[in-house]
Formats: sequence, structure tokens, C-alpha cells
Amino acid sequence: MNAAVKTYYDQLAPNYDHDRFGNSYGRYIHQQETAVLDRYLGPPEDRSVLNLACGTGRFMEYCTVGADLSPQMISVARANNPDKQFAVENALKTRFARGSFDAVICFHLMMHLEWSDLETLLWEAARIVKPGGKLIFDVPSEERRSLLGREQNNWHGANAFTDHDVRVLLGTTWKLKAVRGVAAFPVHRVPKRLRGALVGIDNLLCRTPLKTVASYRVYVIEKR
Repeated sequence: MNAAVKTYYDQLAPNYDHDRFGNSYGRYIHQQETAVLDRYLGPPEDRSVLNLACGTGRFMEYCTVGADLSPQMISVARANNPDKQFAVENALKTRFARGSFDAVICFHLMMHLEWSDLETLLWEAARIVKPGGKLIFDVPSEERRSLLGREQNNWHGANAFTDHDVRVLLGTTWKLKAVRGVAAFPVHRVPKRLRGALVGIDNLLCRTPLKTVASYRVYVIEKR
């Protein structure tokens, strides 16, 4: 992956939790994402679950191991989750053994990846997850961006994918189990005082066909 990604997140690490998720917008997105994990993953119990691109350790209650390209992010993640295991790893080529995990989750990484990298990531996840194991990941919605006429002008979050794109990428290696949306409402335009009341309605909308035009889509796939 581009070295700029590592440098960017190294610099953000000390204040990342506060700046990104210590506000009503971040809490809104986090609540929707954890609703998907509650439904399709749950606590690790006796399973081995990897949080790939784990950042500061968000979602580690669902995972046993966290990995990230940024050493600074991993340092914060260790402080936040002293009972968990962490490693500095490139998500496209990790040092984990074949079939190490029962499940892998990967959030807010695909938006940084070109098509070829996305293919590589899915192959790597297939290598390290056991047969029948899950991969849960999110992608920005190209349908949403096209609908709004939005263009991304810098590398951060520049890439988005259609639902068709993702289904093509799954090939014969992965079986699609579920798709959920995140942020059907334009949350950043909703007054802060109303966001908490709307998230439940948003969760319901993101289970309908409107999930295609939500800001993000979360895919739950299973290794054949």
C-alpha cells in the first residue's frame, strides 16, 4: 500500500479516537457498524478473529488479534486493549500462517485501495481465514457518489465501488452472505441534536434496497 497511508495514520494516531469517534457523527457511524458485527459476528469466545487495519483498536471486543500498517496506531491500540494481541502488518501481505483465523474484519481500508489492491486483499484474506470462515468489510458506495455528483479530490477515501464491482471480486472463492448499508441519511447534514434519534431509523433503511445508495456498504462473505 502507498506509504502515504502509513504516514497519514501515524500522524493521526494520538488524537484519532477523539477526533473521529468522540463526536456525534463518529458515534453514529460506530453504532451502525457495531450493529452489523453484533448480528453477523458476535464476541470471539473460542474463535480466532483478526481485526485487519485495526487502527486504534476499535472493534477489538469482537476480535482476538489486531493488525495495522501504522506502528503508531498499533501503539495506541495496545494501550486501549492490553489483553489483546497486535502486530504491525501490511494488509495486502501479512505474515500470518494459512488458515490462522475463523473470521477477519476490515473496516475503513478499502476506500484507500485501487482495484488491483482490492483483489490482492481478498486473496490474502482467503489465505489466512479457514474454510467456512467469514470476512466482513466495508466499501464506499459508488452509487451514492454518482447520485450526489460527488468527486473526491485527494487520495484519502478516493475510491468507491459499485455493488456489482464487489460481487465480481468475490469470484468462486467467496460466498456472499449479507449486505448492509451504513449512513443512508446524509449524517453530516443532520443537526447534531437529531442524530441519536435517527440512527435507529437509518439502521432499518440500511437493510432495505436503499442500502445500495447508503454512504458505505458492509459485506459479510464466507470462504467456500
